[in-house]
Parts: sequence; structure tokens; C-alpha cells
Amino acid sequence: MNDVTNVSSTNENQSEKLIRLLEDQLAHSNQQNKELSKKLDQSLKQIESLTQQLQHLTKLLYGSKTEKSKYNTPDGQVSLFEDDPSFTDPEHTEEQSQQTISYTVVRKIQPKKRNDSLREDIEIEAIHHHPANTICDDCHDQMIEMGSTIVREEAKFIPAKMMKVQHIEHAYECKKCKSDSLQKGQIKRGKAPQPPIQRSIASPSVLAKVMYDKFSQYLPLYRQVKEWVFIAK
Repeated sequence: MNDVTNVSSTNENQSEKLIRLLEDQLAHSNQQNKELSKKLDQSLKQIESLTQQLQHLTKLLYGSKTEKSKYNTPDGQVSLFEDDPSFTDPEHTEEQSQQTISYTVVRKIQPKKRNDSLREDIEIEAIHHHPANTICDDCHDQMIEMGSTIVREEAKFIPAKMMKVQHIEHAYECKKCKSDSLQKGQIKRGKAPQPPIQRSIASPSVLAKVMYDKFSQYLPLYRQVKEWVFIAK
């Protein structure tokens, strides 16, 4: 009998715990519902406000416009243009306007310059073309020149060429001192400048071209070798 009583009391305790747990869950769910409802109300208000702003901007963008409505100001603010009649009065048409303004535009016509023309400071080689026969066909008298015209300009390219430069040192001696046994012989010798690279045939101009092709034109060395072979022929 005692065992039955104990089992019954245990079941009641478990039922009470389960009821409390369900009540707590229900309260928590109710609290969440309240918070979600509050957020939903805020979202609806925000949507309504944005909808009103969109309608207002759409009306300003696509609706009918006048000079006055362009400068409408919100309530409580003073318009900067309400006292200026130029923003409120209607514009005059061509028939209503009595003022006529005339003006003259003077444009200075500059000679057109070709985009492919060469610089002014470049060396010029002029080739003159004269008639093969300057004897008049009618009276057979000698004709005189009356003028000339530049009919064409063209660019002329002079390829690079290889030269061998020999530095020769000349020696001088004094004959008078050499013939006098009491005097010491005097000899003077010219001094050639030192090369940029010892025991190399590269001159400063060759080194300058190699560095320019390598670092400015990004030309590989093996292609430079082919170019030097072609120039040296």
C-alpha cells in the first residue's frame, strides 16, 4: 500500500514539474510574440514613411513643374525667392517682349596645322624642281622665275652607321737638345683619353645606345646583337 502511495506522489511531482515547464515556455513565447509585434509595427511605420517620400520624389521628378513650385519651402522656413518677382512672374513670350538685343561675334580664323607635320627646329633639306626647258615656246626668249611653292613635305630617315675611331698618340722631340751633348733630350707625347671600359672597343656612344635600347625600349640583348651585326655590315 505504501508503494502505491509513493508511486502516486512521484507521478504528481513529475506532472507539476511538466506543467511549470510548459507555463514557462508559454510565457517566453508570449514575450517573443510581443517583441515581434512591436518590430512589425515599427517596420510598417517605416515602410509607410518611405512610401510617402517615394511618392513625393516621383511627383517632383515626373509631375508638372512651374517656376514657383520649383522653389517651394517646407513649413516654418523662409523662401529666398518669394520676394523676387523674377521667380514668380510668368515669362514673357516673343510677342510680348519689346526688347531686342543684337550682337556680333568676331571669330579669328587660325590656319589649320597638319598633325603629321615635323618640328620647326628640325634640319631641312630643300629639293628644287625646275622646268627642263626655260625657253618660251612662242617668242623663244629666256623665261625668268616668278615664284615657288612647297607642294610636299616628307620625312627622311638616315640609318645609323658604324665607324672605327683610332686614337693615335703623337710623340715630339727637341732636335736642338738632342744634338747638344750637354743637354738632356726633351720628348713630349700626346695622351689619349681613357676608355669608359678598359680593354673594350665600346665607345660612350655605343654604351649610350645599348642602355637606351635596354632600359627605355626594353629591347633584349640578343636582339641588340643582331642589330649591331646588321649595322656593322
